[in-house]
Amino acid sequence: MNRIVCVGDGFAHGHIWPEWPQILRALIPARTIETVSGIGAGNEFLVSGLLDREPDRDTVIFQWAQADRFDKIIQDQDWEDLASSDPIYGENFYDFAGDRWWLSSASQSKEIRHYHRYYVQSRQSLRRLQDQHKLVQGFLIGRACEYVAVSTQDQDRFSREHRFQSVRGSEVQPSPPVHLAYLEEIILPQLRLEVDSTRLERLRQALGDTDWQPYHPDREEFWREMVSDLDTE
Repeated sequence: MNRIVCVGDGFAHGHIWPEWPQILRALIPARTIETVSGIGAGNEFLVSGLLDREPDRDTVIFQWAQADRFDKIIQDQDWEDLASSDPIYGENFYDFAGDRWWLSSASQSKEIRHYHRYYVQSRQSLRRLQDQHKLVQGFLIGRACEYVAVSTQDQDRFSREHRFQSVRGSEVQPSPPVHLAYLEEIILPQLRLEVDSTRLERLRQALGDTDWQPYHPDREEFWREMVSDLDTE
């Protein structure tokens, strides 16, 4: 069985608690699931990360980020210094395929604001997104891949529905129970995947019974134990 490649920004990265790609891996442990993600990632970084995986007859779930994010390949010391001095994103570097990327997301540095105001404004950003959609879709069709397109904006709107008011949490990224609902209601219906209903119900119960604390220092170990418990009778 081929891979499932999950692509997305901080709503897929699992850096503060498990999010939909990590929850999907817990639901279908027999499948190989890879994640292409970055905190504050833009679509240029995500598309490059997907192409670098060279998908072939795989399943790709691409969660498109905001159109106006700026991803920068660092190739000189001036940009290294500028990125490192950013008060919020100064450590947001990712290395793959021989390149060092800085993901600037919503950086308020004067250089990034100048870029958005004078060089790539909103209409051009949207055009880039439309072209990237066509590129990815055509590429995946040519590789006989199953393709599901969702977006960070849509997941954020989903997470703010009234029914999640008591469980969403105050972080930008919604809590794991909301990620499971998004996976179950939006993503899984678009895929030809068989999910064990008992395992799904046990995971839903475990996620709902947990008091989720963002950035808990033991979050990775805690999540591993929760997933391990799914395999016990």
